[in-house]
Amino acid sequence: MSSPLELVRISLKGDRKINQDRCLSLGKGGDTLLALADGLGGHPRGEVAAQLLVDTCEHLFRNSKHPVRDPLALLCGCLERAHHAIVRFGMGQQPPIAPRTTGVACLVQDDRAWWCHVGDSRLYLFRDGQLIDRTRDHSRRRQVPHGRNGAGKLTITRCLGGLNLPPDLAEAGPTALLPGDTLLLSSDGFWSQFEPDELARRLYQPGELGDNLRPLVEEAYRSARPRSDNTSVVALRWWSAQAADNTANRQGNGTPA
Repeated sequence: MSSPLELVRISLKGDRKINQDRCLSLGKGGDTLLALADGLGGHPRGEVAAQLLVDTCEHLFRNSKHPVRDPLALLCGCLERAHHAIVRFGMGQQPPIAPRTTGVACLVQDDRAWWCHVGDSRLYLFRDGQLIDRTRDHSRRRQVPHGRNGAGKLTITRCLGGLNLPPDLAEAGPTALLPGDTLLLSSDGFWSQFEPDELARRLYQPGELGDNLRPLVEEAYRSARPRSDNTSVVALRWWSAQAADNTANRQGNGTPA
């Protein structure tokens, strides 16, 4: 492995008309910020809501002092400020609209990670081919009377945008990172196609992170055809805090398929 910190970012449009997912990976002062947003289908301009989230994350991260004194305050502030920006954008349209997005953001600093999320955009932490932790979706199963799927459909219960007040956010950290740990942020178009144990096993096959992750993203897209969702991931394989200062992003830029 040539780099002590690996970053991968991939997003495929799938069979949708547009890609409403947005991804972000940034480094500054030894800190690394990862973020992913998934604009909600069925609501107008979900791609704008998702873009406002990653833009807000980038702005606040770039304008923060590093190391960040209170990582969770920064992450929650990113999501809360993005919520208000999304609501303002919607109210400024004629007629007013209500864009919505799910989102997850993670800050890595000094061999530790913090994260914050809303909706069903997920974060996984893998170690040595095992699942260590993951976020819990803000969703519930809605029964569909007379439908062919007796289990019903999953409905998002929290998101950014829509209501004036920001939603309750789920947050975690600090979590200690060990060399070789992998943080994976993904939209539901990706994680819905794999069990966590399979992801853990395949991400730790021989090779670099991008070489193992890229085929998984393409497989998720193919498995859901002809109704594949936007399929996006941001991932980091951690090696050491000392090496993070001078490590360039290693990205896999997916193209619409």
